[in-house]
Amino acid sequence: MRILVLNYEYPPLGGGAGVATAALAHGLVEQGAIVDVVTASAGRYSERRSAVRKDDPLGCGRLSVYRVKSHRIGVHEAGMLGAASYLVRALPLVRLLLRTHAYDVVHVFFSLPTGALLPLVDLNGTPVVVSLRGSDVPGYDPYNVNMQRVHRLLAPLTRWIWRRADRLVPVCESLGRLAADTAPGLAYTVIPNGVDLRLFHPAEKTWPEKPDSIRCLAVARLVERKGLGELIRAFALLPRGRFSLEIVGDGPDESVLRNLVAGLGLKEEVSFSGSLERSAVAERYRAADLFTLPSSAEAFGNVFAEALASGLPIVGSTVGGIPELVEHGINGLLVAPGNPDALAQAILYIGDDPELRRAMSARNRAKAEATLQWSQVTRRYGAIYRGLMQEVSAPALFPATPVSGL
Repeated sequence: MRILVLNYEYPPLGGGAGVATAALAHGLVEQGAIVDVVTASAGRYSERRSAVRKDDPLGCGRLSVYRVKSHRIGVHEAGMLGAASYLVRALPLVRLLLRTHAYDVVHVFFSLPTGALLPLVDLNGTPVVVSLRGSDVPGYDPYNVNMQRVHRLLAPLTRWIWRRADRLVPVCESLGRLAADTAPGLAYTVIPNGVDLRLFHPAEKTWPEKPDSIRCLAVARLVERKGLGELIRAFALLPRGRFSLEIVGDGPDESVLRNLVAGLGLKEEVSFSGSLERSAVAERYRAADLFTLPSSAEAFGNVFAEALASGLPIVGSTVGGIPELVEHGINGLLVAPGNPDALAQAILYIGDDPELRRAMSARNRAKAEATLQWSQVTRRYGAIYRGLMQEVSAPALFPATPVSGL
């Protein structure tokens, strides 16, 4: 099996979709597949690589990562120019690879921008899988006005890409339903992300009856839809000195959030750690007592999966794919977004009950081990690939004839 994977994000660039692309590529190679990935150059964020050079990160000759130059805003944000420059420079390489190799499947991450390559290449009947990740679905992030304008303008292209795909795979059920608002009757198959269970695991720690403080953690891009402003306001309602909050991540709203912390007199309670390497993020999970993030829009939410794997009780919101990971009252508490009072009450409730935290910790790790292994994700995608390959190779047993009334 030979797979061509297209994604403008791949580690060290991007967030959950980049991590998912790399994990899937590695998992497929471990199962004997040959995988070619066409992605964007890391530029100044890592060693710059051009399209004429390919990486073989596993050293096995079966995984090639081709990087084309693009003009990104940052590690976690491409911007319009970054996305457009990836498309322009990836196009000739993708055409060359399709001419050179007989691929069994082309797998596209993000219907936009990456899927915009599909009408520009000759696939020669190769089946196409398109993974929906969140920002490529109209209506996902109401706070991003520019993105909403782009979605309105490109809605016909989006619908064409979705209907061109032989299999459409949203990362959670709520995202599939949202996509169906743009293309009614859309058929799709949900496959969630996995999580690295070796990197993200619980710490060996005790749960004292009356801890001196409860260490809360939020890991997110510092943008409005993550609800960090509400989280900071919730901390202003909590007993001073008993709860601390570490925010890991960067983004355009950092100065606004820092000013909010200062204005509420929370400099002793709330700290900003910036963007960290994944190994350092995993250590932050293990050092925390509680994970909390009240997003107003979230697809799968990799950070929630990482919190589960790390055995952290969770306080989140009732939106998107979060309830698909966090069962209210079982392994966390969920509140409606935009309600700092309810958020503070949920944090206080879990913080005041060490036995509840201990039980939720055990349930979360068990849930991650049972449902979020990357090997499970790889097998499900592999089954889709093989099914599409059989459809392409299977001879027609009966001629296609129109049926009256259908």
